[in-house]
Amino acid sequence: MNINFSIILPCYNESSNIKELYKELISLQSQQFSFEVIFVNNGSLDDTGSKIDEIINDLHKSKIKNFIITKLDLEKNQGYGGGITNGLKIAKGEYIGWTHADLQTPLNDFLKLYCLVKDKKNIFGKGKRVNNRKFDSLITKMHEISATFILNKKFNEINAQPKIINRNDLFKFNNPPKKWTTIDTYFYYISLINNFQIIELDVIFKPRIYGQSKWKNNFTTFIKHLFFNFIYLFKLKFNDKKNNTTKFYT
Repeated sequence: MNINFSIILPCYNESSNIKELYKELISLQSQQFSFEVIFVNNGSLDDTGSKIDEIINDLHKSKIKNFIITKLDLEKNQGYGGGITNGLKIAKGEYIGWTHADLQTPLNDFLKLYCLVKDKKNIFGKGKRVNNRKFDSLITKMHEISATFILNKKFNEINAQPKIINRNDLFKFNNPPKKWTTIDTYFYYISLINNFQIIELDVIFKPRIYGQSKWKNNFTTFIKHLFFNFIYLFKLKFNDKKNNTTKFYT
């Protein structure tokens, strides 16, 4: 089966969301395209893995033929970026991207973004959150301003989901970070310095239905997150062409 696009969903203790995500995936099915979904069970401590197994079995029993689900188990949590990079290594789609598994970004947004970028090369497709998220919006704006000033490139809604690129461009992203959410900054920055066309889709960032944020609901972790992301901007500025040890193959 020719796979038009791959969706990577990094999951850490997202057991309550798996069945709802499956319902969203079923709603995406169409005769116009085929796709794969890679659930990365990123060292979850709950029954996320078994819930993924359940929907895979359900898909096998159904008559749905235009998408497949792959489960990738990581024994230990490798961070948000680590979950995504492991998914990137096995993705087979002509276009590859990722989004959150917490239901705050509807999977239909990924399909909309794919439709905007398909048949294009040297592109970086991304969401642009348009709703007011109060304190979160302030933190986002601070991150944008810092990145724009330090890296001397214009950034907008860096961490907004979903994200997508052409598989043939994947070799240009040779050193993706694993810790915190810096992988979003990294892919955005490398796209800018390679003069990619940045294609944005307006998205509404929904409140969480189940669970809670892995970092912002703990003050200490929240401060570490902000600090690490700030320091990473300087690392990108001075080292983006060095230490390219992680290789992807197209």
